[in-house]
Parts: sequence; structure tokens; C-alpha cells
Amino acid sequence: MAAADSGVMGASSVQAVWQGLNPAWLGSDRSRTAAWKGQVGDRRRQLENYSPDPSSRPLVLIAEADPVDFLAGFWAALLAGWDVAIANPQWGQQEWQSVSQLICPTVIWGDSIQWPQLPVSRPQTNYQAGSDTEPAILVPTGGSSGQVKFVAHRWRSLIAAADGFCQFFQPAGEPVNVYCVLPVYHVSGLMQVLRAWASGGEAVIAPFKPLLRSQIDDGSGFISLVPTQLERLIQAGKGTWLQSFQAVLLGGAPPWPTLLDRAADLRIPLCLSYGMTETAAMVSALSPQDFLRGDRSSGRALPHATIQIIRNAQPLPPRELGQIVVHIATLTAPVYTDDLGYLSDDGYLHITGRASHKIISGGENIFPAEVEAALRSTGQVKDVCVMGLPHSEWGEAVTAIYVPASAAVCAESLRQGLLKPDSAGIVPALSRYKLPKHWVQLPALPRNAQGKLNRLDLLTRLQRLSSQPAQASEHDDDGCEH
Repeated sequence: MAAADSGVMGASSVQAVWQGLNPAWLGSDRSRTAAWKGQVGDRRRQLENYSPDPSSRPLVLIAEADPVDFLAGFWAALLAGWDVAIANPQWGQQEWQSVSQLICPTVIWGDSIQWPQLPVSRPQTNYQAGSDTEPAILVPTGGSSGQVKFVAHRWRSLIAAADGFCQFFQPAGEPVNVYCVLPVYHVSGLMQVLRAWASGGEAVIAPFKPLLRSQIDDGSGFISLVPTQLERLIQAGKGTWLQSFQAVLLGGAPPWPTLLDRAADLRIPLCLSYGMTETAAMVSALSPQDFLRGDRSSGRALPHATIQIIRNAQPLPPRELGQIVVHIATLTAPVYTDDLGYLSDDGYLHITGRASHKIISGGENIFPAEVEAALRSTGQVKDVCVMGLPHSEWGEAVTAIYVPASAAVCAESLRQGLLKPDSAGIVPALSRYKLPKHWVQLPALPRNAQGKLNRLDLLTRLQRLSSQPAQASEHDDDGCEH
């Protein structure tokens, strides 16, 4: 489990932000906010009246699909002094199995959780909570093999990231108002709401899909989107609505050039950004003004962060390509990312690629090894490789290249094998966004004598096949698992 900690408490404690919370933070509906605060109080008392094992720190796991209910549980846990773990309510069997190996929650709040049956005597897993006085906030992310892991933040690391955003975009101290269409159980959605809370602003929390077909009042403040969502909104004729925001923050996956060109033509105040779960979302941002002038970088570091480029553990000068490393005062160690890039002479960050084979599709991180293991478990393939290929809407499309084990194997049989685990639980259940969108059948995969896959050769073959009809599966969500 990754840890994000420091020895200095931020200027705004949990209690201070709670006591100064804007009475109309949830849009302009004060009655709804009042009801929500009552819900926080009820849940807080539930936790404070609980008597867990005094030898272990109590942990509440929250996996609620309704964002307002989720945020009530989040605040209640922090105010009660409990550690809190955030979970995706749409996780499947495999993700919950992975989580159960990392944490053993004292209390679970959530919908349709497929928590594995574990021995009653199983000891609590030590997730290195660290501080005895400030609760840990465990935020999920994908590990190197696609298994869930948690980044252990503290309130101070989250509030430092929120403050850095506010200082960058509202240097005069004005409130930050947000329009949140990303899931609040993702760090990107949670941080949007936290920016509003920390600055005394308002948050509108809305599902994404209705935006595509409904009339919407003018926006204000900030909206965060992944590239797939921006593409769909532009296709739905919502360019004028997007123009009404102070900034449209774009992150989660590399945007494709034609999408950026269309956004610029529509004069959408796009803000290209860079960040990750380990850094509590954004660490760099490009101002909309720079974007509309033609800049396509990820902008400058926010006030709370420093970005460095290294190679062989040595810092590099501007314009030299290397590994991106992020330093934040509230984290005990620098964050060594999987991304490659360089800094311009004036400090603007340019992303050029990734060191690993991680796929980012519709804002979700997907690791080929996990999908390949699931496909092998079906018993239907002799060999398989999963890659991310460029896609005009999703950024990258999960593509499975496989050698069938028999003549009866096809894309549909493999899809069914992934979607329907057998009674013994041998076949892993993958989340919907991890399922391949494209399937390519080959008689053999190009491997050397040591069994190493020649990816360049495979890509060349795929390019030759690109003019042929592809077997594709439908992917009808809105870019994130909501």
C-alpha cells in the first residue's frame, strides 16, 4: 500500500472546515444541505457509539453510489476520528477479493458489496495508518498488475492539494464553485467537492448522461471532465454551455489532437492538467488562456507541488526527456510516476508517454496483465496479449489479440467467459470498463525464443489488419464507472 503522510498539520483542520462549511455548499438548496448535515450527524453518532477492538484503529469502508450519501459518510468518519476507505460501488468480485487482502473494515456502508467470505479469526491487515491523531483516508487506485491498492492520504495532503488549486485559479481568495459530474469515489470527483468546501464555494453534483440530452442552465466556476466526456458533450451540441465555465478541467487520460482542435474552435476554456491519486489529483494546469492561444502542454506546477524530470536517478535540465517525479510538501516522499515527459524552458510540463503498458480508456486505468489473466482463465486461448490502441472517443481502446484454443472460440465466447464466472469462482469477474472493446484472432503471437512478445511486430500486424472489419464490443457508459 502506498503512503502519503507528513509531520505538519495543514492550516485548515477537519473541524475548522466543517465549522465554516458554506450553508449552501450543495448548490443553492439550503434545506437539502440542512438535511445532509443531519445525516452526517446521525452517522457520526453511529460511529462514536460503536465499541471496536481498542487494540486496532477503527476503519469504515464507504461504497455508496449516491454521491450525497457517500459524502455524508465521508464527513461522519472524519469527524468521528475513524480511518476511512473509499471504494467503487461498481467493483466486481475480483476487485473486492483484492481489497479484502489489504484491509479489514470495522464498518461497511455501501450498495451491493461482494465482500468475500473470510474466516472470523482473520486478523486485521496493517495498512500502515501512521499518525495516531489524524485519520487515514484510503483512496483506491490500480496497482502494477491491475489489482486494487490504496493510497493512504491524510486530511492535510488533501487540503494542501485543494488549497494549491484555489491559489492557482483564484489568487484573490474568491470561492471556488464546481459542477461535478465525475464519481466522488474517484479522487478527481472528491477533490472537486473538497475545493468548494475549503474555499466556501458551492458544488453542483449531477449525473453525466442527462447532460447530453437536456437543456442546462449556464455553468459557472469549474467542471472536470475526462476526454471521452468532452467528446460526447461536443457531439451533443453543448459547446456553448461549456463556454460559460471559468475553466473546463481535462484530465484522466491523454486527449487526442482532433478533440483539442474542436474545443479550441468552439472557444471552450479548456484547462489541460496532470495529476494522479498519489498526489490527490492535479499537480499542474494549463490556463484556458494559454490553451486558446495554442499551447497543448499540461501547464505549470500548482503552488503546492514541484515537478522534476529525472533519468537514472539524476535530475535533467529543460527539454530533456525523462521520468516525471512530483514533490509535495505534505508527502513524506516524492512520487515517482509511470509517465515520461519534459519541462520547457519556462517550466511547462509536456507529457510524451508512459514507461509501462498501462492502458487509460475513458479515464480508467487498466492493466493488460489483469485482463490477460482473466482471458487465460477461460481456457479458451492458447496465447493472448492485451494492448491499448488509439481510439477517437475513449483515448485508448482495450484490444485483445488471441490465439484460440479450438475452432469454437470466438470473440463472443470469450466475452461470455469473462462476464459469467463459473460456480467454482475460477474465472475472474472483470469490471465492465476493463472488458476488451476490440478482438483480433491470430494463428500465433510473435514471440522470441525466450517467450518475450515482440510488441512492435504485433502492432505492425494490427496496422495491416486495420482495414478489415473488427469485432467490437459495445461500451455505453460515460467514460467512468458511475
